Amino acid sequence: MNYRSSYRKLLANGKAALLAAIEIYNKPRIDYRDECFVILLLNAWELIIKATLSKHGETIFYKKRRNEPYRTYSLTDALNKAERLLPTTLGVRALRMNVDLLSTYRDNAVHFYNAPQFGSVIYALAQTSIVNLRDLLQAVFDMKLSEDITWHLLPLGLDAPIDPIEYISGKTSGAKQSSAVKQFLAQIVASTQELESQSQDTSRLLTVFKVKLESTKKIANADVVVGVQAPTDGTGPLVISRTMDPNQTHPLRMTELIAAVGQLHGVTFGSGTFQAIAWKYGIKSNATFCWKSTVGQLVRYSHEAVTFIKRLTPGDVALAQKEYRERKRKKGAAQPATATLPLPEHQAAS
Repeated sequence: MNYRSSYRKLLANGKAALLAAIEIYNKPRIDYRDECFVILLLNAWELIIKATLSKHGETIFYKKRRNEPYRTYSLTDALNKAERLLPTTLGVRALRMNVDLLSTYRDNAVHFYNAPQFGSVIYALAQTSIVNLRDLLQAVFDMKLSEDITWHLLPLGLDAPIDPIEYISGKTSGAKQSSAVKQFLAQIVASTQELESQSQDTSRLLTVFKVKLESTKKIANADVVVGVQAPTDGTGPLVISRTMDPNQTHPLRMTELIAAVGQLHGVTFGSGTFQAIAWKYGIKSNATFCWKSTVGQLVRYSHEAVTFIKRLTPGDVALAQKEYRERKRKKGAAQPATATLPLPEHQAAS
């Protein structure tokens, strides 16, 4: 009996289940779509986590009981066994919470039924879950999911999509919430608060992704608009970027960013490490991460910068520190030495 099984076969089936889940969700009309999608998505998680255990030489089976067949781990138990094998940059605690919330929905779908209002929240949770799986496949198996998926999709719909965050807060008009949905939303809020209290990355739990189609004639309310008609000089498509309030997009001063990162791979995150990372990875020149005032010396950072830093591996951080120290050493050596000039004769005499 092979207690580990073939990790390559587990991995291949896990990837197939994930691609099938995405394909099911993108069907324009299919009954029981959300339920089928989540069942396949969690099936992909279970197989890929078992592949992780198998690749590291660990069993994926429970202890054999007499006169009973062999049984492989459940998703929960497989995650418990594999947690120490996963890179810390994946934000394992938040990743687990995301899977647990989807499992609650899956269990209701398999054994009972779900309220139809779950769709908006499941969409946000599942998108985050797919991103987590993509990063896990890259980190553990060096597999790029993007090579198997075309992102040229055509989003169509007759109703405006519901913002999951507004839905959770109860601000969405006309979206009734059953008691089951309210209980589920309360679990999401509690999970988010727990992660924030531990200074962990909540983007591994739930992230809102938006795809917007905007007319170039209605650019007033758009953050970024890409038009399909080229300018008259034929240089390319029209792109108009709207300036956003930095108080909302980049609310963190450097000290606040350092405090938000807190611990990085078990070591207190300090200004020296931040400066090395900022130089190495161009944080201060990236508008997504950093905003600089054109008047004075005010510099502020976004929460995306915190997320980016937390996702760096220990090797990434060590390399940044080493190269930054070397740069400072070379820069110091390049400074001209201060020469001692002879005093004028009248000063020397005095």
